[in-house]
Amino acid sequence: MEDLRRTFTTDYIDEGIEGTAEITLDYGWLDRDSKEFNYDLAIFCSTMAIVGYDTPIPTEELMPTGFYNKIPALERMLRGLDFTDVEINGCGQRDEMSYFIARKEIALASGTYNFVFTGFMGSYKRQWFSNFDPNGVDREANGGAGYAGDAEKGIVHLGFADARDYMYQQLTAYMDKYSSEYETKILIMGHSRGAAAANLLAAKLFNQTHGFGTHPLKNENIFVYCLATPNPIAVSAIDANPDYDRIINILNPEDFVTMVFPAKNGFGKYGRIFNLLGTDNLSPKQYADLKQEMQQYFTVFVRDRDFHPYKKGNLTAQNVTLVMANTVTDFDSFYRIKMRECFKSVTVYEYFKDTLCAYIAGGATEEEQAAANKAMYMLLFSAIDLLGTSRKLRKISQFFVFQEGLGGATGNKIGATYFSDSHRPDTYTAYLMSMTEAQLMENSSK
Repeated sequence: MEDLRRTFTTDYIDEGIEGTAEITLDYGWLDRDSKEFNYDLAIFCSTMAIVGYDTPIPTEELMPTGFYNKIPALERMLRGLDFTDVEINGCGQRDEMSYFIARKEIALASGTYNFVFTGFMGSYKRQWFSNFDPNGVDREANGGAGYAGDAEKGIVHLGFADARDYMYQQLTAYMDKYSSEYETKILIMGHSRGAAAANLLAAKLFNQTHGFGTHPLKNENIFVYCLATPNPIAVSAIDANPDYDRIINILNPEDFVTMVFPAKNGFGKYGRIFNLLGTDNLSPKQYADLKQEMQQYFTVFVRDRDFHPYKKGNLTAQNVTLVMANTVTDFDSFYRIKMRECFKSVTVYEYFKDTLCAYIAGGATEEEQAAANKAMYMLLFSAIDLLGTSRKLRKISQFFVFQEGLGGATGNKIGATYFSDSHRPDTYTAYLMSMTEAQLMENSSK
């Protein structure tokens, strides 16, 4: 039997930030039931997410379709781990997903399998509009068509459902193209928006399809690792399917992305929760020691730069989430409730569309850059506007301006080159490597 262990190292550049990642994959980790949590597989997926954010390079022949297939470090890593038939789309459109798919036929103790590995990345440009469009109200106006329809409106976040169904199509097409005589095992990993889509896709596989098109899958062969997972579904809609335990969500308690839409308003995620260590489960000294240890890994992933946690740890993320929960009670209210923003009457969705989404998605065209510049000023002004901006929107703006560093208000001490260190896959990986499997298990729940 061939050696099942592979290790590969590559440099990468993420928005101008250089780093190095060494990744180990033992294909033998897949020779078990997917319901069994695998600490090494969690680190592998988290590290792959880091490499997945390497700067994408458009290929001229595919640019008219909006499909980009060159993420140099990611392609090097996948091929270095002996994957073949590599497909990469680093710049998915508004309702889509930035992703990769690769495969390898592996001989395990239990037999030979067609192993498919797919990763769903976080938000790229206009996908931010989809993230903040849970009822799909503004799909067409923002250049999207939608993939999920409206049947799940009010129950499932349709922006994430669009990404889910887009990836179901892509994976079905991939398996049609690269069919195999062997039984398939699949590893689905996702980060941020990608984690929400992976979470929903796994539930769809366990509940409805049990495979992709004419390619069946056994549930025990579906491995799912989600990092920084937002809440994509109403808890009331989650049934008691025991196969959801195969969905692993790894969350940083300081990462506000994992808390929206808020649990207080009845939203959640499929699967099990594994929490990283933070101020909510460590003493101040233990937390300081952990940060010092994880910094050793972080400075390799994000070369020669210190990790910047919130000064108040998870309390900062919890406070802004509480404001959001008290502002928006359900998906529908996101579009109904009117508030003031710089003396203009807006809904909460319009506030996010005109500020955060426009700011992060801007720059591809002169029109988008103008919108991004306008969004920056709106964020800054609404953060300090006592008269013209509602208190709740002002607090949300203050979080993004003063805690996240958006708009350059912090002089790049906390810089706009990263959307909070608490959310980066580098941070997740550094924390995972600083913890033990026992510590993760102690902080797990359903």
